[in-house]
Amino acid sequence: MYDLKTVQTAQKLVLHDSLHTYKVKNSRSNIAGQVMETPTKKGAIALFSSKDSMQKAHGVVITSFEALDAIADRMTHWTPNTFSWLGYTQNRSSVRGHREANLAQINTLVVDIDFADAQERDAREQEVLGAVTVAELFIPTMILRTTKGFHIYYVFDQPMFLRKTRGQFPVLKAAQKMSSFVRQWIQKRVAGVDVGCNNFGIFRIPRQDNLVFFDAHMLVQVSALMKWSQYYAAQVPVTKPDKRQVISLAPDEGRQVDQAWFKALLKVTTVKSGQGLARHNTVLTLALAMYQSKISQQRARDVLDVFNSNLHDPLADHEVVQCVRDAYSGNYRGAALSYVQGLLDQWVPNFSGKVVAGIGWHKFAKPRAERQYSHAHEWRNDVLALINRMGGSAASVAMSTRQIQAELGISPASLNRVMKQLQATSQLKRVQRGNQPTLLTTVTMLFKSAMVSRQAQSQAWTGYLTTLMPTVSKNVYEPTVGTLTEIQAVSGDSEPP
Repeated sequence: MYDLKTVQTAQKLVLHDSLHTYKVKNSRSNIAGQVMETPTKKGAIALFSSKDSMQKAHGVVITSFEALDAIADRMTHWTPNTFSWLGYTQNRSSVRGHREANLAQINTLVVDIDFADAQERDAREQEVLGAVTVAELFIPTMILRTTKGFHIYYVFDQPMFLRKTRGQFPVLKAAQKMSSFVRQWIQKRVAGVDVGCNNFGIFRIPRQDNLVFFDAHMLVQVSALMKWSQYYAAQVPVTKPDKRQVISLAPDEGRQVDQAWFKALLKVTTVKSGQGLARHNTVLTLALAMYQSKISQQRARDVLDVFNSNLHDPLADHEVVQCVRDAYSGNYRGAALSYVQGLLDQWVPNFSGKVVAGIGWHKFAKPRAERQYSHAHEWRNDVLALINRMGGSAASVAMSTRQIQAELGISPASLNRVMKQLQATSQLKRVQRGNQPTLLTTVTMLFKSAMVSRQAQSQAWTGYLTTLMPTVSKNVYEPTVGTLTEIQAVSGDSEPP
């Protein structure tokens, strides 16, 4: 557990000096004799005391670090990106002004990872830690444990200030793209990423009871992330289909796509954004039904591109592509009955058709103790847990495959396959040393090592980044003539302002 001083340091690091030091009125710290602050314009953030309060926008607006320190330990959520102004509704019951166009500066990207419950969260913590180093370049600044998952913070080395250009916010658009690509990258490696939530909205606030990892030196270089986003965007080209295209699927007995619920959902145009049974889950469920029905992956993309285009509030194209990839990854058998029933209740309340439960639905797997064989993901977790336990707080550990086989009782063939899978997903690194035992390291071990020796790890990481990405200015990030071209390359705009 981190102490209060470290937690307050983490909060201030995120906000990048965007608030006043003292309260403008009724300050208890700015006593007579202290130097008054300069009248430099600062911003505002909102804090909320519970998830229910957050959903109802019943929060507190603050504009100073003095106010933050006074109430932060009683709050659960906040807006980590600073707004130009925030206020209250006429009866002061709700916060207003927390919309993206009112952002003054973007301080951090936050990835929300949610599971079914706290038990699954704890069981998959190692998997999460192994999936959040983006492109082997960007390590999280801090990780917060939530009720059923984690909030992963990537704090910028310098804030991105918003400026309006020809009626648009090019910096905001670029930041949205970068945030989307980061989430997409992580989503390929661990389930549960909420790709539909607001990029720069409300998230958990760092507290002593939820801070899992924090290193003030692990900051994400805006310039490096922007260049990586340009590269990543080039890897996922998407062609927008004709909205007038007609969707038709040939009938075939035993397929989920032939059920009435699939056809009813495919006609819905009112599915909205948000958490839970919203756009992302709807598209993924439809994709899973087509996978179960042996529809080709390309055909599924075509169908869902049309479905998404018909929505009043569509997903980004690359999110539809990712849903299809996930559905056809081989990790699922088809659409889950519980999701189908929930989606029908939410978006087709007058549905009168029959939901056939015997065709292609998931079956619950037996507990591991009752099975003769273990699944690959179970062996992967076992191997990572063993290496992390043997490594302790070191950055690497010398272990032979024979040692691992003896400890886990895994066959040589299965271990070889698991090790290759872990290396392919960057969860494990192996360094051969001739006749000596191989050195093994995991992302979890790197995190632990960073906690023990943060400064040394930070310097080594900065040196590694420098070999891959150009150095950036230490000045605050603002769109200049030279950088606007890069911003537009990420945001998709072709004309310079």
